[in-house]
Amino acid sequence: MELNLTNVIYLFMRLSPLIIVSYFLLQSLFDSSVKGLFYLAGLTITLVVTILSSRFNIFKQDAETDSLSSMCKGITLGNGPVSYLPLSQATLVYTFAYLLTIIAKYNTWSINMGTLVLFGILIFTDLIWNIKNNCMSLIPSGIATWIIAGVIGLFWTRYLLNTGYDITFFHGVSDANVCKMNNSNFRCRLKK
Repeated sequence: MELNLTNVIYLFMRLSPLIIVSYFLLQSLFDSSVKGLFYLAGLTITLVVTILSSRFNIFKQDAETDSLSSMCKGITLGNGPVSYLPLSQATLVYTFAYLLTIIAKYNTWSINMGTLVLFGILIFTDLIWNIKNNCMSLIPSGIATWIIAGVIGLFWTRYLLNTGYDITFFHGVSDANVCKMNNSNFRCRLKK
């Protein structure tokens, strides 16, 4: 593989689920908190449900193992893939639902617009890559993966937020509680 901008972007897009999960775990490790473990627990639930759901015949027929390209067979179990639903999409959509639930709870839309746009791009490009390489089809595989990961991400994060403990990432800072630079001075407002 030649080192150019296209290949670097391609490599980042393919590794983005791993990079994102590693980010959450490393941030949790460096902060000496358990937030990353709760994120990982929800992701594990999502991936297990996705793998078990992929065993229905409708998804097996959608992704015939003979027609899958070698790019789609990253992890196999015996002669077939671990999941007939795309686990990269499940990881990205779960994480997006996790963050979206927190952003909605604390109404931090404007300061997290970059996060929302980035995840939209990652999910869309991963979807296009999977469809282009015949790893999945949009219907039923893509829609089923989005529903499973989105619903679990939403409910798991709502559960974590309702526990009353500080076990979610990116919380508690509203748009009104941000600092802005004004003529080389920082002005901070804190609303209670």
